[in-house]
Amino acid sequence: MNLRSAVLIFPPNWTSCVYGPHLALPLLSGGIQTLGLECSVWDLTQEFVRNFTTPPSRNEIVQACRLSDYAALDSLYFKWEDQFINLSGHMVEPKTSGLLSGFSFGHFRSLPLADAIVLLRNNSPYSRFYRDRVLPRLAAEKPALIGITVSSQEQLLPALELLELIREEFPDTFLVLGGNIITRLRDTSAFPFLCTLVDQVVLYQGDLAIRQTTQTVAELGSVKAREVLPHVISTENVPYESWAIPSFDGIALDNYIGVPAIPYVSTRGCYWGKCHFCAIPAGWSKTGYAGSSPADFIVSQLEEMRSKTGVGCIKFVDEAVAPSKAKELSKSLIQSNVNIEWEGYARLEPAWEDTGFLERAYAGGLRKLYFGLEQAPTASRVLFGKNDSGNPMRILKACARTGIKVHLFCMVGHPGTTKDDADATVAFLLANQELVDTADLVGFRLDRGTVVPGVNPLPPMNEWSMSLQYEPATPGGLTQEAVNELEAECQEILWEKVPRLLHPLYRVVGHWRDDEALSKTELPTTEEASCLANSV
Repeated sequence: MNLRSAVLIFPPNWTSCVYGPHLALPLLSGGIQTLGLECSVWDLTQEFVRNFTTPPSRNEIVQACRLSDYAALDSLYFKWEDQFINLSGHMVEPKTSGLLSGFSFGHFRSLPLADAIVLLRNNSPYSRFYRDRVLPRLAAEKPALIGITVSSQEQLLPALELLELIREEFPDTFLVLGGNIITRLRDTSAFPFLCTLVDQVVLYQGDLAIRQTTQTVAELGSVKAREVLPHVISTENVPYESWAIPSFDGIALDNYIGVPAIPYVSTRGCYWGKCHFCAIPAGWSKTGYAGSSPADFIVSQLEEMRSKTGVGCIKFVDEAVAPSKAKELSKSLIQSNVNIEWEGYARLEPAWEDTGFLERAYAGGLRKLYFGLEQAPTASRVLFGKNDSGNPMRILKACARTGIKVHLFCMVGHPGTTKDDADATVAFLLANQELVDTADLVGFRLDRGTVVPGVNPLPPMNEWSMSLQYEPATPGGLTQEAVNELEAECQEILWEKVPRLLHPLYRVVGHWRDDEALSKTELPTTEEASCLANSV
């Protein structure tokens, strides 16, 4: 066994329609590499779809986007998705499976995890992939440590099937399990079962923990490491000075279907963190906020990442980039002459209405902002608890004037809101379609770990579901079934009238593209795609 090697695995069943990897792989890998230890990273979602389906080429997507030919984009997308769904087998639900969320294991969700895994093993759509491709590669590499990150509920069952196979085939290998979903299951009856599958479970932030564990395994071996390392480790605070530069070594960026872009996080958690319907920041810490890094630190890391990958498109995955940070960052990027383009999530703060501020941010590489509108600006929007005071229309117009694209996150069916509110939100998007590049419109979900006024949670259908069943707390409130119907109705209207807003293939190219240059080649190299994106 090579005691100086680790394999980090991002399980299959994440979304396939993306232009870059999830942050987990490069962030964890970067930390391990600071120790001088070998590390391989495997994005099994991408490997699976590349091995068993034929995704559309980047050139085809760019050509259709350039012509605003959404019939062609539909054809490319659904031809690819049909290939994926045909792999589903009898263990999943084809009607609710797809490229955006993976295979659906909905009929397993009434079972305890231990029972679901027994039924799934060697029968899932991934079983042959594991046996024929993943296990032989692990046998050849002989890692001392294997780490698996679970970031969506859809990944959980495939991840656990793989873990059981690995434990059986490689009993001497040290196994680590972590990720947002694992953290959010820590207080459930499913957690003890998860702990039986691995040598260590990591909660909250994993980059420092995996670094320390890998070093211990390399120095002592797995047997001794099992004796001295904690079985569960919880890290809510990692000083930014300890944040390693994310490493993309071994990640085939050109295998992602869009113009290659790389993820980066500069603030861990959300600086607001009080939207009661949102459980995402809870994966960083119990408070939802776990620190931020200054502009000069960020720019230094971005410069290193760009130098090593040749990619100049950066997706900030911070829960929200504060205007003050955007100002700092843009100024530092200009002064350092680091040639990148970037996008990020933001709250509807008044600062984003300032055209002069946005012009300077654009000069510093800002190309797109993702705002949580949730609902058209009606009186009931206050029910979301967002406490933002920016004027959506002024922000949209200011962004349009400065060339910054906008994505709007929208939600229908939030407790206390009505069908009229949902209709107003759809009408807002349609009326302002020239100012909105893309949008998401989803129905309200009661996520595990959240407390939302206006609904009463029902006993969970199982121990590991991330969304809970609920009923309205007041007469006349929207039921869960009504919210699901409302979501489908609103999405259908947007898809029919402005497909660009929702189309998954448009957004993997979107604002990064230089259509004319990209259309000259079937699949540009990472460096070429970066140069093209930076010439926009």
